[in-house]
Amino acid sequence: MTTTPAAPSPVFTFDQDAHKYYLDGVEIPGVTTVLKTAGLSSVYDGFTDAALRGLHVHQACEWLDLNDLDWSTVYPQWVGYVKAYERFKDDTGFQPTLIEYQSWHRQFLYGGTLDRVGQLNGKSVLADIKTGQPEDWHALQTAAYSLLVDQVDERMAIYLKEDGTYRVEKHADAADVRVFLGALSVTHWKRAHAS
Repeated sequence: MTTTPAAPSPVFTFDQDAHKYYLDGVEIPGVTTVLKTAGLSSVYDGFTDAALRGLHVHQACEWLDLNDLDWSTVYPQWVGYVKAYERFKDDTGFQPTLIEYQSWHRQFLYGGTLDRVGQLNGKSVLADIKTGQPEDWHALQTAAYSLLVDQVDERMAIYLKEDGTYRVEKHADAADVRVFLGALSVTHWKRAHAS
């Protein structure tokens, strides 16, 4: 009896500078690209101050989670945002298990970077770190990320504020996944028909 060897798994890569995801060298859309392409999220031209703040704060929060943050490396105007994340962890006991985790979906063919998955009150929680104002599409974003991990009991966004405070917004609408998958279908269609 002969067996057919299993097909090799595609090689998943992430280009951090371009923030693009690839399978075997072919680009697949990321979550943010999907939401922009489908017209569901804000579209910003160029690299804004808010984007720079977000990148810097995310990096500092990652180092904080890894117990490797040198506070002197945090830009003074953005220390409050990082302090807000530290306060969130202290207040809630949130323990991250995945930090800035890149993954892709085998069936739906998209990639994403989850900010955090961790344990909170005995539940597996997916948390997205934000330094701006709440927007409706953030729930679609966390829904998309939740499909990239095995088990998530709750989804939420943590809105960090300059004054060191934070706000948590839970995302519990089951329709969020369907809306994201609709946006993904539109994105794949547009990419297939681009000239």
